Amino acid sequence: MKKYLVMGFIIVLSLSVLAAGMRFSVLTFYTTDLQTGSFNVWPIVYFRIPLTNTIGLNVEDYVMSTHNTFKVGNFQLMEPSYWYASYRDGALKAYIGRFKSKHTLTRQMYLLRVGGFYDTTTGAEVDYNNYTYDLGLRYDWKYSEFAAYAGLLGNNYKLYLYALKGNKLSLSTNMSFHFSKGFLNSKIWAAAAYNINPSNISFGMPTILIGGNFSFKAFDFSSQYAYQPNSNAAKIWYDFNDPNKAGYPLKDFNSLLTYNINGRDSIGMLVNWNSNLSAPTFGLKFSHGDLSIEVGNGDLNGGISGTQYAILSYSSYFSIPLTTHPLFSSPRRNW
Repeated sequence: MKKYLVMGFIIVLSLSVLAAGMRFSVLTFYTTDLQTGSFNVWPIVYFRIPLTNTIGLNVEDYVMSTHNTFKVGNFQLMEPSYWYASYRDGALKAYIGRFKSKHTLTRQMYLLRVGGFYDTTTGAEVDYNNYTYDLGLRYDWKYSEFAAYAGLLGNNYKLYLYALKGNKLSLSTNMSFHFSKGFLNSKIWAAAAYNINPSNISFGMPTILIGGNFSFKAFDFSSQYAYQPNSNAAKIWYDFNDPNKAGYPLKDFNSLLTYNINGRDSIGMLVNWNSNLSAPTFGLKFSHGDLSIEVGNGDLNGGISGTQYAILSYSSYFSIPLTTHPLFSSPRRNW
């Protein structure tokens, strides 16, 4: 069944490309170990095709990842990482297909998170957000998982509750707060998460995360701490290149103090630690726009095997609008 869904999606996508309304984009992350020459290139390709002002088709592919394949006659075809139809009209959004469900407030440093949703979903999701509150329902038919979330939104705060029911019940909360006074701007984020066995309900210490960013004139300081009380508790989720992720530590700490020389150039000092390390990793970071160089006394990148003491990182993005308006509508909305 899934094979035919993907085939049908690709056929409709191809016909739409011939007609109108396509945008092609590529976001690429480059990381190089300056000592050994080892490198990691991670391109993400996006196709967005509006059929009307509210309905669109979307394909996203992590080019370097492992892909599922399926056969059509004698031909072997690759399944894209994500393929889904989307509906957007005012406060209402909906998705159906295979997509990334993105609802988390804690992916601030190294994209690390506790709680919330940042999950690959094969199913459907409906979201209603009127800038005062945010309500969402999601169902993943591949894993028979049901999820829901609710958020309160204010000028200086966001507060979300999440619930996911599959083989276990996962409950979590995410929150963020903004404060400004004079030259000082600050942002605080926090989260707590439980995994609950429905047949033996008990509550103990949740997995927690708390962090903040403080900017004062040319200086910027960010720090965060995450704690998983035991290996059965809710996970601390790590990005693929996060140096903290090795062994899934029960505790980790990150901090970065930056001096912004101008709008593109900065120099910073970082301190990273997790419970697998006997001593913190200290380092310096030099940035020029999307290009950065880091040097330190420990592993600075988890996306390349081994220990990287000196790395160069660069990101690039380009987007090409191939046609000017949706297939079945006049120009009105940018997708």
